[in-house]
Amino acid sequence: MFEPLRRKLQQTFSAQEHYDPVWERELDRGDDAGYFPHDSAVWVVHGGMSPIAAGIRALLTQALHPGALAGVAEHSNYQSDPLARLAGTIRWIFTLTHGDTAAADAACAWVARRHEAVTGSYLAGTGEEREYAANDPGLATWVHLAFADAFLRSHEIFSGPVPQGADAYVREWAKAGELMGVPNPPRSDAELREAIAGYEARDELAGGPRVAEVVSFLKNPPLDPAVLPGYKLLFAAVVATLPENHRRMLGLRRPTLAGIPLPARLGGKAALTMAGLALDKQRPTELAARRRLFRLGVLNDLDYPEAGITDAVPAPAGFRTLHVRERVGQGEAAFEALASGIMSWKLHEAAGLRVRADTPMVQLASRVRLGIGLGAARIEAPCRVVRLIESATRRGFAYGTLAGHPETGEESFAAVLEPDGAVYLELKAVSRPSPGIYRLGSPVTAAAQSMVTDRYVAAARRLAGGN
Repeated sequence: MFEPLRRKLQQTFSAQEHYDPVWERELDRGDDAGYFPHDSAVWVVHGGMSPIAAGIRALLTQALHPGALAGVAEHSNYQSDPLARLAGTIRWIFTLTHGDTAAADAACAWVARRHEAVTGSYLAGTGEEREYAANDPGLATWVHLAFADAFLRSHEIFSGPVPQGADAYVREWAKAGELMGVPNPPRSDAELREAIAGYEARDELAGGPRVAEVVSFLKNPPLDPAVLPGYKLLFAAVVATLPENHRRMLGLRRPTLAGIPLPARLGGKAALTMAGLALDKQRPTELAARRRLFRLGVLNDLDYPEAGITDAVPAPAGFRTLHVRERVGQGEAAFEALASGIMSWKLHEAAGLRVRADTPMVQLASRVRLGIGLGAARIEAPCRVVRLIESATRRGFAYGTLAGHPETGEESFAAVLEPDGAVYLELKAVSRPSPGIYRLGSPVTAAAQSMVTDRYVAAARRLAGGN
């Protein structure tokens, strides 16, 4: 139902006609946890759908500084190719948020290099002509303040309070300012508000014809017709929640009908809800970061005590073991075909499962959501790959269950090539029903597991070309 909208949103945010988030998935590389922990306020504020609103608010707020606006107007192609600039900003924010420190440092260095040529002069709000440079600490400070304020306020307005507190977000995101050359960025919400008020008090912010030109463009950007109605709702909501003095300088007014303010915020929430239904709740960059953290041992989101129980002898107390070994083909070509099918999720798809994996090929720490059934009767089974099986005659993987899976435990899938050329599918599951309703319905889940196992064997025969 939401697939067409999902594609349009992905194309919009990535500036790619054929969306393939390679750079996002590659954030699973690296050797450290990055600048922001997975339980940080930064991950919370930059998660969900509120960053879409934050992007609009940040652009409007940045435009209030004549120097920042001059840099955008004179050194970017935001009107002819707005999505490319949006995609570049998105890449910087989420690489910094979810990447390891090397990736984050490289992203900041890339932006700094791009900014080296962004220089010129502008007419300040006080009427005097001033020089500007995008890498100048004063201008970088305003951009940082605009970003921090936009993301924090958008989260508070559209998602609710930050669990760790607003001060935690400002303090943590100060690291981004430091990496971009901002001297002493604010470290509390009060300091953030005070810093913005200082620009206002010094008359460093202003409206004018150039601001009006940018605002006009942001009100009516060249977006796909499938995306534009939701954008307009969200734009109106962002305008309605801006400080009154900023709206005045931008030449904007709160949406009204016959002088009565419209509930624009509700329209914005509706637009973000629709985007959330179309897109995954977690960004590919966050999923990639979680893979890296799982690989590094920083994060363990499995819903059972310890990975590796498919190799444990005997199985842990309370867990049942299922071991299936079926001949499905003959010869090295059959082995390679089956192994390839297992490692590309095709075995699961051919067994009739809906597969939503965060990597196109199985890799260590990949997360996959398996679905079986239809509508309200669909069972969702989230898992994470905990082990790869890699040898000349055995290839496959094992995954462990995550919260929400009807079972708790592990299951492994392997293509096996015997010396006589016989090819086997080997399945092993060590599991028990999850607590709650699934444990009450354990006979049903056991029957479902048996049915799916039979489907795996039949699918393996087709993949391997066996009878």
